[in-house]
Amino acid sequence: MMKVEEQPSDVKPHEDMMVADLDDDDDDSVLAGDEEAPADHGEKTQRATSVFETSAKEDSRIRMFRFFVVGMLLMTTVVTATAYYFLDREENRNFETAYTQFARTLVDAALEQQQSLRDSMATLSNEITGHAQANNLTWPYVILPLFESYALNYFKHCAGEYVGVNNLVKHNESEAYINWTTAHYKDWIEQSHIIRYGNTDLLDTDPTRYNQFISKKSAEGEVPDDVREYYSARTIQSPPMRGYGPLMNLNIASIGTNDQVIDGVIKLKYETLVTALKPFQALPPEEHQNFHTDSKADNPHSFMYHPVYKRVREPGSGVVATVTASVAWDASMRNLLPSNVRGILCVVENTCDQVFTYEINGKDAIYLGSGDMHNPKYDHLEVMVDLSMHTHPNFTTTPGHCQYSMHVYPTETFEGDYTTAMPITFAVVVLASFITVALVFIIYDWFVKRRNKELSKTAARSDRLVSSLFPGDIKSKVLEQHDDTDRSFSNPKKEQADHGVAHNMLAQVYPETTILFADLVGFTKWSSGRTPAEVFELLETLYKAFDTVAQRRNVFKVETIGDCYVAATGIPDPQAHHASIMVRFATDCMTQMKILTAELSESLGPDTATLLMRVGMHSGPVTGGVLRGCKSRFQLFGDSMNTASRMESNGVPERIHVSQATADLLVSQGKGNWLTPREDKVVAKGKGELQTYFAAIAGRTATTVSSAETSLFGDADMQSRSFMVDESCRYDVRGESDGESR
Repeated sequence: MMKVEEQPSDVKPHEDMMVADLDDDDDDSVLAGDEEAPADHGEKTQRATSVFETSAKEDSRIRMFRFFVVGMLLMTTVVTATAYYFLDREENRNFETAYTQFARTLVDAALEQQQSLRDSMATLSNEITGHAQANNLTWPYVILPLFESYALNYFKHCAGEYVGVNNLVKHNESEAYINWTTAHYKDWIEQSHIIRYGNTDLLDTDPTRYNQFISKKSAEGEVPDDVREYYSARTIQSPPMRGYGPLMNLNIASIGTNDQVIDGVIKLKYETLVTALKPFQALPPEEHQNFHTDSKADNPHSFMYHPVYKRVREPGSGVVATVTASVAWDASMRNLLPSNVRGILCVVENTCDQVFTYEINGKDAIYLGSGDMHNPKYDHLEVMVDLSMHTHPNFTTTPGHCQYSMHVYPTETFEGDYTTAMPITFAVVVLASFITVALVFIIYDWFVKRRNKELSKTAARSDRLVSSLFPGDIKSKVLEQHDDTDRSFSNPKKEQADHGVAHNMLAQVYPETTILFADLVGFTKWSSGRTPAEVFELLETLYKAFDTVAQRRNVFKVETIGDCYVAATGIPDPQAHHASIMVRFATDCMTQMKILTAELSESLGPDTATLLMRVGMHSGPVTGGVLRGCKSRFQLFGDSMNTASRMESNGVPERIHVSQATADLLVSQGKGNWLTPREDKVVAKGKGELQTYFAAIAGRTATTVSSAETSLFGDADMQSRSFMVDESCRYDVRGESDGESR
């Protein structure tokens, strides 16, 4: 059993956790007495005096009662007015708080969608360039096969209805380019229709509009374009071209100020957003109507132009084409707020003197029209976000280029959902039961404060625990999943609607990592003669030291499996020198192990100092995430984990055994002098023969180790272990024979 240490008594509590005392107020009381009137000697005088005294007493009591009633009314009026004022202010504060939260949600979503648009277009651009490079194609005679499938995947991530590719064609190449497109365009279009619609039936009734020349639009229709240095010819698009839509081989640069915009993209090698168009339709009429929440034909669409480089991720290689995509602003604002939230205005404006207003009602976004339509009384609640992340500084003076911003405001409809008759109702209740209500509120406030403080303590402890179990990005996803679960319980209809639909996985791909497996050689034999407490003492001492080194070296500890320590670099944040960092980490751990086992040999036995460490490393991509279920935890998956395990199981005690991939990274980082090739190739289960290396930081002795030398450590200690996935989808390290000795 693990022993949990108690918190030291000298730890002081945080001041914000202290609970204030609630003092009771003392009541003052005033005592009044009545004076007796002197008696008269005459009977009549006595009767008159008695009547006068009685009347005077009654009048005095009435006056006192009146004063009391007036005082109570005045006090109640003051209390009622005060209660009304504070309740009304509280409602306004709730309204403003709720609005601010929803407005920030819209703003954050807008930024995220703009980044998603940029990333998706960059991905599509790289796919095109990668295809051209892989097949040694010559520009402009390049088209991405199965383009429609890439486009459909693009539409899943971006709120648009059009994406197309425009190859840059020099004037002296135009004739050959036209011959090329003429020979192949029908096949391209038919392939796109099959992918999108499953057949080519639409082409029979609505064939593609194709001109056997690079065209421009004019009053007479499509005519051959003027002689230009280059043309930005539309090569392919999604949705597939049909008779109602844009022309194939249309020179995009001939439209408006596009020539200057595209020229800027070519020179600056950067993407840009341009003036919004109204109306715009790329989808078939029935699909276009369904795409927008309302039926207005003039929904604004902005366009982004993204460069396609001649070589992948090398802007210096030159721009050979552009990817163009539409941005439907109303579609980008859908499904951002709960269905019961209504009446939030989004005003989108740009530096091209265009302003558009949208109203967000639940999951729908309605285009209201051009111009800023918000109520000026809400100016103080404006939330603004700059959407100019796609702006190159030199683009600001390019005609046609626009810098966009979004301004969010509430409406009276939204405010009405948060302002009620509660202040007046409560004021009436206060007239009848002021004291009771006051006491209830005092007690309620005290309980709320105490509850909130307890919740704050619990939340802080929970956050610390979750942060220790998961990386930051995974932790955020875990908490979001729990929030979604809570919302589904509070909304049974949504839960039923989501039933059977796969949730987002709590996983993240880490493309560049180095994985380490470190095993204690001789541990099995050593532990067989020790008590569980002694085994635990050894492992806890070593792992605590390794954890300290990991924190200092910025190495991510994955987990421990018995006497095996698993760690990774490049997780959760990318690290440029993850391979060399891991070698240094392993070296430090082996040093710490020698020191600690020597110290522990006094209490755990002299053979403790004979324990050695065997380290294996491999570099490559892994997937990290949390498998939802009972006792979920962060785990790593992938072939890189298998290879790293093979490196460890086929390694040599007190040596750092690395794969070819890790060695290549060390060489690229100028650490080639750390490496010593292993003389014999390793035969790893599931991998075949591998050329591997031993790594040692320069200045330390590193010699080639052959298979003959490895036998000096004993067959039991050198038996390989297999890295496998069990029924619970957890990787484990298991011996291949019963005689394994670690």
